[in-house]
Amino acid sequence: MKHLYGLFGILLIALLTSCAPDFSDPNEIIDETLPEDIGQETAIIPNYSVSESEYQVLLPYRVSQSRGVTTNQVANRLDITVLENDLRRHSTSVFDPDTYFFQEGQQISYSELFSWLERESDSSEEGLNPPIDIDKNTSTEESIEKERENPKYLSHILEQNYLTRSDDNVVQLAGISIGIAMKSNYRFQTEVGGPFYYENISKKEMLSEAKPIAEEVVKRIRAKDGLQDIPIMVAIYREAARDGLVPGNFVAKTTIQGGSQEIGNWESIDEKYVLFPSNSAQDIDPNLSSTVEEFKSEVANYFPNYVGVIGQGFYQDGEIRSLVLEIPIEFYGQAEVIGFTQYVYGLVMDSFQPHYDIEVNIKSNDRQESLIVRKAGDEEPYVHVYQR
Repeated sequence: MKHLYGLFGILLIALLTSCAPDFSDPNEIIDETLPEDIGQETAIIPNYSVSESEYQVLLPYRVSQSRGVTTNQVANRLDITVLENDLRRHSTSVFDPDTYFFQEGQQISYSELFSWLERESDSSEEGLNPPIDIDKNTSTEESIEKERENPKYLSHILEQNYLTRSDDNVVQLAGISIGIAMKSNYRFQTEVGGPFYYENISKKEMLSEAKPIAEEVVKRIRAKDGLQDIPIMVAIYREAARDGLVPGNFVAKTTIQGGSQEIGNWESIDEKYVLFPSNSAQDIDPNLSSTVEEFKSEVANYFPNYVGVIGQGFYQDGEIRSLVLEIPIEFYGQAEVIGFTQYVYGLVMDSFQPHYDIEVNIKSNDRQESLIVRKAGDEEPYVHVYQR
């Protein structure tokens, strides 16, 4: 009997071995994009991509050399996500996702970036924000006036790297994207613990300051070893106000070919995130604004005590491209969630045009209850109800 069990065990192991998936990945490559003190490392290229418009990302994931600077410098957290995601989206027009892999920026270090974000001064010659002449003898009124005349326009510089794979399974840096984040509103103090003052910055003024900053950033990147012939895409991002309910947007971009450090013409970007419902939404898109209001009223018919519907529309070249709606409601059971989701599904089908993406998030107590998504051109939405 023992011999029989032993034979059965051997056969079972052999069977499991033959059926088990092979985790040895043929897409193992050599990563030569790392800093000199690290040298070469092996990396894995995933077999599948999330979508055709998304880049494949090497594993293990390597974080940026300046990780953490964004959260310290960008005041509105909505801007942080959009700055990163939309820079990557704009990069697809220069660095094709079918050919390039994505990696967080490895060329600008943490300390280097912070020095670039400072004001230019005798002690910080690297600073890219305008200098200001304020000392202990400057009165409060003079300090306020000087701060208003010389805002710290530059908020952040985001670097993204794009890699290509050679025939001998080596990945190398082949492209760099730079996002120049600029303030639309400057908040400052004249003394620690004192009141805050605010200065609005027009788009025209912001652009006039951003373009020379972009030129200097490109020159500094070109001065780094091995980066003289790497194409660089630069895009200028205009941040939202600190308390804005929707993020800002990119307003201009340009590409500098390898071997050059001169920026030629800038291409204007016509994009905007719009809050629904709002006066701005009514001015920009009265038809969709009315549709959202009607949708909100229909939801209220089902749940009279619900909090409200909040939406964010994304526009390109004056046309709606996507609409994300959030419905916060308190539920008491799974069946109630399912019933309400079915009701909202019908409203989406009956209310919204199919030429743009729409996403509806149904939440209660900061918890996602269900999701309804319809991509542009699709007849019916995808629905998922989360288990409670």
